[in-house]
Amino acid sequence: KVTIMTKDEALQVADGSVNELARMLGIRHSAVSQWSDERIPELREYQIKEIIDKREAEQQPEEA
Repeated sequence: KVTIMTKDEALQVADGSVNELARMLGIRHSAVSQWSDERIPELREYQIKEIIDKREAEQQPEEA
C-alpha cells in the first residue's frame, strides 16, 4: 500500500519547523516551502520515513 505524506505530516518530524526539516534533509528551506500541502516529493517522503524509523529504533530499549 502506497501512503501519501502531506506537508503537515512531514513538518511534524521537525516540530513544525520548515528550517529544521530542511536542515534534516540537507536542502534549503525555500525548497520545503515550495512543496504542495497535499503531497510532498516522493524522494523526501522516503528520507523522512528513514528519519522516523531511525528515531524509533533509537528509542527502543536495548535487550540485555
